[in-house]
Parts: sequence; structure tokens; C-alpha cells
Amino acid sequence: MGLNVLAEQTGMQNIFTPLTATAHMVFCIIATIVYMLQFYRRGSWHYLLLMLAVDLTFLTQTPVCRGQSSVAILGAVEAVILIAAFIVYLPYSKKLKAETAAADAETDKENERQKQAELAEAEKDSKPVDNAFEE
Repeated sequence: MGLNVLAEQTGMQNIFTPLTATAHMVFCIIATIVYMLQFYRRGSWHYLLLMLAVDLTFLTQTPVCRGQSSVAILGAVEAVILIAAFIVYLPYSKKLKAETAAADAETDKENERQKQAELAEAEKDSKPVDNAFEE
């Protein structure tokens, strides 16, 4: 408690907040925008959990997180949120891999069809005498 009084009297910065309150707020706003856009574009809930984890770090700028115990609690909450984000991400990742594999398979089929058509056309063009009498 004596350190908090000393920090307030001398204007020392809280050791748990390396950024100024303004810089931290800008960082949180940018992270919120980015994660909201990602959630909107891709639809995975892990983006919202990551956004929440980033935004909760702003609590270190408030009087709520001035002591080590409150910062430890915030750290534990952050860890739980990040673990939850990872758990939510796993099925999303599998779904993405399956969609990518299906798209790659379709592309491979299309490339194979195109290659066969080119080979047939090349074979047809390689016999100009026979082709002249077909029509």
C-alpha cells in the first residue's frame, strides 16, 4: 500500500501498464475493429473471445487493477478466455481445412478436364490430312 501512495505522489506509472491510457485505448479500439471484421467475414466465435481478451487488458489502466492480486485475477480470467478461444478455434480450423481440401479437389478435377481437352485438341490438330476429310 505504501508503494501506491508513493506512486501517486511522484506520478510514477503503474508497473502493470506499459502503455499510456490513451495509447492503450487506441490499441483496444483497433483490436476491436479488426476482430469484429474477422468475426463478420469468417463467422468464428473465437475472434470475439480474442477481442474480449484484448479489451479486458484495459482494466489495468483503471483503479480496479492496481494491486497484484487483482492483476493476477485478471491474468487468470485472460488465460481462461484464451483457452476458450483455442477450444472454439479447433473445430473452425478443421472446417476450414475440409473446405480448402474440397476446393483443391475441385480445382484438380477442373485442371484434369482442361488437360484432357487440350490433349484431344492437340491430337486432332496433329493429323491435318485426316481432319480435312472429316467435315
